[in-house]
Amino acid sequence: MVAKGTRRSLHNGDKNHFKPGKKGLKSDLFKPPGFFKKKGTEIFVGNLPPNITEEEIVLLFKDFGLKAVRKKQTSAFKSFAFLDVASPEVVQLAVQTMNGNVVNGQRIVVSVSEERRSPEFKKNHMEMPDLEPVPNGLPVGNGAGERSSKEDKTDLIPKTGIQTAPPLKKNNLYAIPIEMRSSFLVLMLKDCFKDLGWLITICRISGEAGLLVTDTVPQTPFFWAIHLTEENHQNMHKLFSSLAEVESQLPFLAKQDIQRGTRCMAECILGEEGGAWNRCWVLDKVGNMVVVFFMDFGRSATVPLNSLRRLDKDDFWTIPPLAQPFMLHEDVLPPQLMVRQILEGRVIAQSHVETHILRFITKTN
Repeated sequence: MVAKGTRRSLHNGDKNHFKPGKKGLKSDLFKPPGFFKKKGTEIFVGNLPPNITEEEIVLLFKDFGLKAVRKKQTSAFKSFAFLDVASPEVVQLAVQTMNGNVVNGQRIVVSVSEERRSPEFKKNHMEMPDLEPVPNGLPVGNGAGERSSKEDKTDLIPKTGIQTAPPLKKNNLYAIPIEMRSSFLVLMLKDCFKDLGWLITICRISGEAGLLVTDTVPQTPFFWAIHLTEENHQNMHKLFSSLAEVESQLPFLAKQDIQRGTRCMAECILGEEGGAWNRCWVLDKVGNMVVVFFMDFGRSATVPLNSLRRLDKDDFWTIPPLAQPFMLHEDVLPPQLMVRQILEGRVIAQSHVETHILRFITKTN
C-alpha cells in the first residue's frame, strides 16, 4: 500500500524535518516563485490501440493546439495518453469532439484529466490493484524479469509414493521502461553531463527515505522520484530558480540545430499544476514534433519542434539529474498518476535486473 505523505516547503526555513501528513498530500517542493504556470489544459485519452504511436496521436488531435503528448502502455493490450492542449476552452472542445470516436477499431475515451478517477479510487485512492502480468512477447529488462518476493523458491523435495507436480505459481513480470534502463541512461549522461558518476552514486542509497514522486508507470511497480536529502533540496532550488530566471531570455533552437542528443530546455507539463521549464535531451525528431527526455523528472514527452530553447552552457549541467528510478518492493502503482506526492519508507535492495533501480517499501498505516 502506498504510504503516508509528508510535506515540506522550500520557504519555511526548516530544511531538515519531514512532517507527517495525510495520504496523497502533494508537495510544495516544485514551486519556487514564478516557476509554475497553472493551466488546466490536460486531457486524458483512454482505450487507445496498444500499437498507436505518439506521432499518430499528434495527427489525431492536431486541431487542438497540442503542446505535449505522453503515451503510457501498461500491457500489450492497454494504452492511454495525456495531452496538453492550447487552452481550457480547447479541452472542452476536444472532449465534445473526440470522445467516443473509433480509432483502429477501438472506441477511445476522451475526458478532462482530473475527472477520470473512478468513484472507487476517490474513496480510497491508495488501494492497489491486483498485480498485472506482462503478456508473452513483451520484452522484460535485459531478457530477465522481476519476480514477486512472495514466489515460492523452494526446490521440489522427493517423497515416497505417488509423485504429483506442485501447482503452478503465478510469476508477475513487468517490462522495465526504456528510460530506466542503464543502456539508455549511460547515453544520456555521456551526452549531457560527460560523467557517469550519478549511476554509481544512486546505487549506494539505502535505509529510511522520503521520495518526491515525479512520474509513475501506472499498474506497474516503477516510478521516478527525487530522494529528499538536504543536498537534493538545495540542488532543486538552485536549478529550478535559475531555469525560471533565464527561460524568457534564451533563444529558441532552429530546426536544423535539433538532432538526437541535443541538450536543451523545454516546458514539462505536470498535469493540473501547469508547466515547468526543465533540462531535456532530444531522443528523436519526427516532422514538426520532437521526443525529449526530461532528466530531472524522469519522463519523456512529444513536444512541438519550435518549443525547444537553447541550453548548452555547461553551467546548467553541473547539477546531476534530480530524479532517479525506483520500484515498489511488492505492490504496484494505482492507475492514476501520482505526481508531486511524497512517499515515506525504506530503500531495501537493488533491482535484480538493473542495479541502479532501487526497491522501495512504503510505510503502512
